[in-house]
Amino acid sequence: MKQVAPKMKVEKRTRDEFSQRTKKHSYDKENSSNNNNNMRCNRWSLGGDVGTNPPLLADMGLSLLQEEEGVAGPSPTPPNSQPQVARPHSPMVLQNIDQNVSSSEPIIPDELPVNDEEFFVYKRRRLDSILGDDRFNRLSDELILAVFRWLPKFMLARCAQVSCRWKRLAFDESLWRRLDLGGKTLKPGVVGRVILRGCSVLRLAKAEVGCPIFSPQLQYLPSLSPVRSRLHYLDLSMAALQPQALEELLSVCFDLKKLSLEHCTLTADVCSRIAENTNLETLNLAMCYGLNHSILVTILNQCKKLQSLNLAWTGLSAEDLRVVCRRFPHSLERLNISGCRSTLSDSHVRLLGDQCSGLVELDVSDGTHLTASAVSAVISSLHNIEYLAFSRCYTIQPEAYLGLKAMPNLIYLDLYGILSESALSTLQESLPHIKINKYLFSSVARPTVGIRRTSVWGLRVRD
Repeated sequence: MKQVAPKMKVEKRTRDEFSQRTKKHSYDKENSSNNNNNMRCNRWSLGGDVGTNPPLLADMGLSLLQEEEGVAGPSPTPPNSQPQVARPHSPMVLQNIDQNVSSSEPIIPDELPVNDEEFFVYKRRRLDSILGDDRFNRLSDELILAVFRWLPKFMLARCAQVSCRWKRLAFDESLWRRLDLGGKTLKPGVVGRVILRGCSVLRLAKAEVGCPIFSPQLQYLPSLSPVRSRLHYLDLSMAALQPQALEELLSVCFDLKKLSLEHCTLTADVCSRIAENTNLETLNLAMCYGLNHSILVTILNQCKKLQSLNLAWTGLSAEDLRVVCRRFPHSLERLNISGCRSTLSDSHVRLLGDQCSGLVELDVSDGTHLTASAVSAVISSLHNIEYLAFSRCYTIQPEAYLGLKAMPNLIYLDLYGILSESALSTLQESLPHIKINKYLFSSVARPTVGIRRTSVWGLRVRD
């Protein structure tokens, strides 16, 4: 008998639930047409007792609990208890209602408890800092700089993102004095950042420089206004940049000692910026566009300390050469005016001898109108000459070079494209103290010569 009792209780509960569902369907059929509006209004009532209505509980999938003795009915209510009140539901709870229920059937919201965490957006908990002592912070700035000095420049830029202290140390000017950006494509503002970090030796050969040079956020130095860069050596040979960008770059350079603008386009404003560097010693303007005597005179009148000047293949006219040869500073020691095919004459060479008697190197190659008088002018005026180039000067007779034996300081002589091998051998026997055809290209004022691709004017720029 003890094993049968539980089964009878289950069967009795099942019959009760079936009877309640049957009553619910009959109740819906009788009141669907008359009380549809009332049910829609009462289902959200705050005062209705929705917990004791069997049809509503059945519609919600619930039923009244039966006593173990089989007596069906609600449990007695305590005397002090209040009637259950349905609280309004949030939109998040209403989303749980079955969307497949037709509009004719009453929709009763769930009476599930609402969690307050569903209605609030909490701030993400911040991770606790790493426990322990950071021994790196115990190091002095000098020791950290000694470590950073061994890192390449791109790694210094990454170290600057670690902390404020590392950023201050990574951008210290002692780490950015020499920089090689040759052949790079630089976005606008990159060159300005490098200049503001105190760079003094900068190589931008064959680089593509974006305009503007300085971004609006980096227009001024923290302590100096206006900007005054610390650049002393600047190589822009064959760099791709607009004349406006070049003028903007040179506008902050006042202490340049050596400058190379080979194969760049120059304007009057650019040359005015160059002339502001009164301590300029070396200037390479080979194959530059836009040069004339008025622009060059502006530079020559203010740069009185100029020692090396390269004006090769600049397309200067005969009048430009006449004016320029009279304005060369007396301090000039190395000069290259090759490439003036039909404009350079013997009179220009005589003017050079009178104006720049202290020349050590002279290159007048490709002067097709030069004659033996030019060689005689060199012998009579330039007593300190050590290097002389008359390559491809076809109108000079070979016998004129025999007079160079009277120049004891002359060491190198370049005569490419003129004499045959037998004639060169004969001339070499006549001039035993002179080395002939040792340098195919001129090195006057050029920053990089030969295989030294990691340095400019003898200064190393790569890490």
